[in-house]
Amino acid sequence: MNIINDISSSQKGLFTSAQATSLGIDRMALSRLASHGQIEPVAWGVFRAAAAPSIREEDVYAAWLATNPATPAHLRPFDESGCVASLGTAAWLHGLGELKPEPITFSCPKRKQSRNPSLRFLRRQLPKEDVCMVAGMPTTTPRRTILDLLDHGEDLSLVASVLRDAELADFAMDLGDEVNSRAAKCGFGKGFDLYAYLKRG
Repeated sequence: MNIINDISSSQKGLFTSAQATSLGIDRMALSRLASHGQIEPVAWGVFRAAAAPSIREEDVYAAWLATNPATPAHLRPFDESGCVASLGTAAWLHGLGELKPEPITFSCPKRKQSRNPSLRFLRRQLPKEDVCMVAGMPTTTPRRTILDLLDHGEDLSLVASVLRDAELADFAMDLGDEVNSRAAKCGFGKGFDLYAYLKRG
């Protein structure tokens, strides 16, 4: 448990089985600790030390740890080179709008797949300026998140709620032209002021 506590102390109380294995704790030992209630599974291959409190972003953070399970969080680059929380997951992490984090969505520069229906991966390389840190994870900025939600066909009433909250939070954004350039993609005619439409809610 001392080893596990060391691993998990810098990862919101969580650790992966791959991290434990690299430090000499085999799967049988993990199973024994789980059966004794000393660790708790929170996702496939991810555990929480029982003494650590559960946190709001636990499911998202656990999924992020699992995208690179062998590497401790503090050794990962916190930029666009790894998996970045995106779309509704990013909006939820920022506390914007009414979207839920599921499906937990990450943008990753390399192809990833999952059989878990509550997990989704987008293969793309984000520019550095579109990524910021939220809750200890690389996350798309509010600006990028809003544009991504439009690009991926999210319900416009939900996008409007995200935009409204972002402006109330005083995030520095000038989105009018970029939002309006997506009007046709959202089913409106040429020249439609989508930005004003969203602002009206």
